[in-house]
Amino acid sequence: SLTLSSRPLIADWFILLTICAHDYEYNDPDWCEAGDQERTIKVFQSCAFCFIFIMGITGNCLVIATFSLYRRFRLRSMTDVFLFHLALADLLLLLTLPLQAMDTHLNWIFTSPLCTATRACYAINTYSGLMLLACISVDRYLVVVKAQEMLRLRSQILTGGMIAAVCVWFIAVLLSIPEIRYSGVSITNGEPFCVMKISGTAKKATNGAIIAIFCISFLVMVTCYSSIAKVLWEGRTFKRGNQWHRQRTLKLMVCLVFVFVLFQLPYTVVLLHKMAGSFCGLLLEYITCTLAYVRCCLNPILYALVGVRFRNDVIKLMRDRGCPCGPKLMAHTISSTSGSPPLAISSPCSPTSPERSITSAYNESTKFKFPGSSVL
Repeated sequence: SLTLSSRPLIADWFILLTICAHDYEYNDPDWCEAGDQERTIKVFQSCAFCFIFIMGITGNCLVIATFSLYRRFRLRSMTDVFLFHLALADLLLLLTLPLQAMDTHLNWIFTSPLCTATRACYAINTYSGLMLLACISVDRYLVVVKAQEMLRLRSQILTGGMIAAVCVWFIAVLLSIPEIRYSGVSITNGEPFCVMKISGTAKKATNGAIIAIFCISFLVMVTCYSSIAKVLWEGRTFKRGNQWHRQRTLKLMVCLVFVFVLFQLPYTVVLLHKMAGSFCGLLLEYITCTLAYVRCCLNPILYALVGVRFRNDVIKLMRDRGCPCGPKLMAHTISSTSGSPPLAISSPCSPTSPERSITSAYNESTKFKFPGSSVL
């Protein structure tokens, strides 16, 4: 049994442990020191961030520029809506890289409001980017599998896409409230750090939100692309001579899911480890987080520039800005697209048949067209 004199001592130790645990939760640089990995982390992050920043800013700015210069922001389909918002989310996310690099090398030398804005921007655009990828997969599912309904409800579809995009941003801001509310500059060992100054449960909830959004987006993507693949594999929507186009389309969908898992899953696993207990693999965390940023560079290539329409807009932009390779690329694109028949959902049936209706919905809409199609 405990004596009366020992109880105050135990209470003091309990208070001390509580304070230490609280410091551990939001003063990560003090608890999990980089040690010998500090130089490796700084060199790796500097090289990776420079590449990601240049490539990501270039790709996403090209997508936004085509909308602003040649389409006057007239978003005519759900694909246009989602691609524009995805490029905007990736662009805003990449703009936080210079500040994060400065924080790694020199600690946080800026103001506390800028720290809050940086972390909020990172959180909002991470959530919105993941959800927009899921929205794009749903859009492509509707175009291929529900083509007749899409043709009949074309006017309502665009409105629905805009509403969905607004809902995505609203949910992203809602999930980012902890970052907005609790982020700030914390002084540890005399050095300022931009961190979240909250207890363990709330901090784990923010990591759990990212994990949940990743899982939901991944599930939606796999479900939609599997349904599309089933339709394509059965050959109901293809002419007999379009076997090559079908294989190319299936490879593209596998590539979309593979890239998403390859670059986002490792960081999600690290977040799971951090939620489960103490995790001091700072180098691994930096590497996996950097991989997640790489996805922002690949999104313009995989989702926008793969289409003929977007490629033509980019080449036209290069030609109008005086790039000497613009006319050559334009001529090459025209010859390559005209040399192969457009990929259409059609069959040798009468114009009034259901298969013909699918063809009309697929070709007349301005939504997603698979590679090989000259109407994307």
